[in-house]
Amino acid sequence: MIWLQRRAWALLLPMTVLVAVIGLWPLILGIKEDASIRLGITGMTASELEAASAQGYRLLDFEVRSGGMALIVIGTLLSAVLLGAFRQDRPWAWWVMWVLPIWGASTFGLILAIGVAPGQAPPWPMISGPIFAVFSASLLLVSAPQFFGRQTAH
Repeated sequence: MIWLQRRAWALLLPMTVLVAVIGLWPLILGIKEDASIRLGITGMTASELEAASAQGYRLLDFEVRSGGMALIVIGTLLSAVLLGAFRQDRPWAWWVMWVLPIWGASTFGLILAIGVAPGQAPPWPMISGPIFAVFSASLLLVSAPQFFGRQTAH
């Protein structure tokens, strides 16, 4: 268990890097990036959305690209926290890293609150979000003693 406590950062790092990499695709491809989200929430394809409202389509495309930029920034910042302060056992860094499981859980919650379109499968983030949340929260809980346990010389 001590091995896992000391190396939780190394298991969290691929997750934070993945968040940043995932953000690249919506930034580059816009609304056409993940069909599961469009179909799951609206029941419509990108072409159908564009035909329904060119202005609405343009706004949605902008929002998707903005979300991609946000994922890149969040993933990059969380990676920097892990590589720096988290590895130095700074308690504030442990608290900051709770952004990752909260983000995963809130993605699920938001889609649940909005609802899935009738006859559509749940969007992929509704499945991957809870996986991120549970795995990252578990690693943070396992690593907590090194941040808040008795202080030892390093």
